[in-house]
Amino acid sequence: MVVAELKQLPNIESEFKPKPAVRTNAALKKCALLTMVVLAGFVLCMLYTYEATRIIALGYQTDNLQNSVNKLQGENKQLGLKIAELQAPERVQQIATTKLGMKEPQEFMIAFSSPEQLSSQPTQVQAVSPKSSWSSQLLAAIPRFIGRAEASPR
Repeated sequence: MVVAELKQLPNIESEFKPKPAVRTNAALKKCALLTMVVLAGFVLCMLYTYEATRIIALGYQTDNLQNSVNKLQGENKQLGLKIAELQAPERVQQIATTKLGMKEPQEFMIAFSSPEQLSSQPTQVQAVSPKSSWSSQLLAAIPRFIGRAEASPR
């Protein structure tokens, strides 16, 4: 008997089963708009993050380049000092006398000539001792050049 009664009961499940929700056109538009806004926000956040990391990377690159410039400027100063040291007259004189076997001159030779003397007479050479002062050597040479100034032709 119990079995017979169950067969006669109406199907209650089919009456209370929820129906699938039908979306209206307005609901679909709202969902699409929300999806687009979220997607646009995501894209903007990604662009902002990219630009921020790019700016940071360029800052590091600028710092590295500035450090390189400072290092090269210091190296340039050291090389300038090395050049000045190598070109010092005392060093050149020392190398000339020790390594090259040169000797300091014992007397200076000063030659005086004028254009007229070049064709007719041999050049006058006067030996001057290096021990005499430069002022006396200059005073001795001045009378020979007085009156010999020429203008060069253009």
